[in-house]
Amino acid sequence: MGASAAYFMAQSGARVTVVERDSIGSHASGFAYGGLIPAHDAGERSTPSSLSELSSQLHARLAGELREATGVDVQYRRKASVMLARNRRDLSDLRPTYDWLRANHRGDVRWLEDVEALQSIDSRLSESLAGGLYADISAEVEPYKLTLALGQAAQKHGAMLRHGVVTGLRIEAGRLRAVIVGREVIPAAAVVVAAGPWSGAAGDWLGLRLPISPLKGQILRLRAPGRPLEYSYWWGSDYATTKPDGLVWAGTTEERAGFDETPTASARDEIMSSATDAFPFLVDAELVRQTACLRPVSSDGEPVIGNAPEIGGVVIATGAGRNGIMLGPGMGRIAAHLALGLDPPINIRNYDPGRFGSSIRN
Repeated sequence: MGASAAYFMAQSGARVTVVERDSIGSHASGFAYGGLIPAHDAGERSTPSSLSELSSQLHARLAGELREATGVDVQYRRKASVMLARNRRDLSDLRPTYDWLRANHRGDVRWLEDVEALQSIDSRLSESLAGGLYADISAEVEPYKLTLALGQAAQKHGAMLRHGVVTGLRIEAGRLRAVIVGREVIPAAAVVVAAGPWSGAAGDWLGLRLPISPLKGQILRLRAPGRPLEYSYWWGSDYATTKPDGLVWAGTTEERAGFDETPTASARDEIMSSATDAFPFLVDAELVRQTACLRPVSSDGEPVIGNAPEIGGVVIATGAGRNGIMLGPGMGRIAAHLALGLDPPINIRNYDPGRFGSSIRN
């Protein structure tokens, strides 16, 4: 969100400073899977004007735009998804999604009513699966390269990158006046708070309840025998896909482990067990790398994007959870609009940072 917001603001001609504690893409933005699956249900966020759709459009546009500006290939590519049903109940739960996609999506959508239909997609899928859903609504991107390219492109438009830790905001007469970085006070007309799972600290500066917590997720990168996986596969909270590096990326976990980013053996075993249940041939795969990262999750599970209540010049963009890469460009675009004093490109009422109320001390 921060790199996207910086890019869109700098592109508009604003003077932008990015304050980064470590380095761009050194946490979840650099280690995520990068699957881009738009909302696909009958809810409000699946309408054409939704945050999901906005981000999908921006991802497709940014791939070429960022390559031209920086020379970085973010490896955006269209790639169909297959949602797997592990049992008849899962299959029944998938049916409304299939019906909605058939009614609202013009592409290739197929109902895979049993394991035979599923194995026509890939014969290596487990005999224990019940069926699934094929849809060409998705894409993939390499998250680290995307985040890096956004940061570099922002700098080409004049943005400044500096390292440091923001320790507070100076607010006078209900409006932001400066950002405090260590002992330095940096005058600012607007600030975008996009600190991932660490964003909650800004609530203390603003007298705002901002219940953002870290959700740890781990991913395995596997060198697998045989041909690559042609599609991305999803079941429950897990997935497997072959990325452009030739490795199968398999994940993921959802752990409440505080701010611990250490990969663990228990997560490795959990992911491998799930992956081999879906694709038995992965039992012969070699583990090349295991990564862990922290996604920011709000207490109600919804993204947080909008102006801080009753304080001018403060924009908050966080809480996208496992959809951070998918929603990042859209949330960054919205944050840029708000920081520049413009109306957001879509209705963001449901994501209002003020929905959690004031902090206890206020």
